[in-house]
Amino acid sequence: MQRRLLLNGDAGSKEMKVPHDVVTASLNARDKSGRIDVRFGADMKTVIVSRRALLSVASPPRATEVRFLQYVDAFCEIAASGLGSKEAGGDVVMITANDVRRWRRAWQSSEMAGIRTAHRSMPPDAASSKRVA
Repeated sequence: MQRRLLLNGDAGSKEMKVPHDVVTASLNARDKSGRIDVRFGADMKTVIVSRRALLSVASPPRATEVRFLQYVDAFCEIAASGLGSKEAGGDVVMITANDVRRWRRAWQSSEMAGIRTAHRSMPPDAASSKRVA
């Protein structure tokens, strides 16, 4: 299944779409780390998700196969955005808890920027007319 990710870079950069195909995704039951083989365009990458990254991606923290599969796209987005650390000549990307935290902060700040923009575009009297007495 091909998916598209919207990635936001720095404030001045453009959004870009990165198509990706998840080939396989599995969780190692012993050490609770995940492995995703994913194709970004013509490039094939292996994304290794640490147990701590899996625990950091959502609350309450869980290192289960269900949680891993729920967030496969998020881990691919982290890998595509360059937040993960590359190993073995760039074919393997390691996702750590710090990478997940940086990704969440970037996502939350882009969400807040969208809210601020929407609020600024509202006419001043429209915002005050929505108050409940």
